[in-house]
Amino acid sequence: MATDKQTKVNRNSQFLLNSVRKLDKINDIEFELEGSVAEIIKDPTAWGERQVEKLILQFQDEYFEAKNLGEDFWDEVRDKSRG
Repeated sequence: MATDKQTKVNRNSQFLLNSVRKLDKINDIEFELEGSVAEIIKDPTAWGERQVEKLILQFQDEYFEAKNLGEDFWDEVRDKSRG
């Protein structure tokens, strides 16, 4: 028969597995970088900043969903560890 501690560990493990599965789906993104080699060589920092800004705007919903998932996971683990 499982002890109380084993039951908590099993619940946390299952919650972790579910969270990782959700995170895997959230992180399944594809994107294309834009620009020419000449543009990159001219100012690589500016080119990179434009790409990052575009990606942040394009995938901000996924970012916030992943952030909330992490916070929910931590809340669950912390609550379970307190008893």
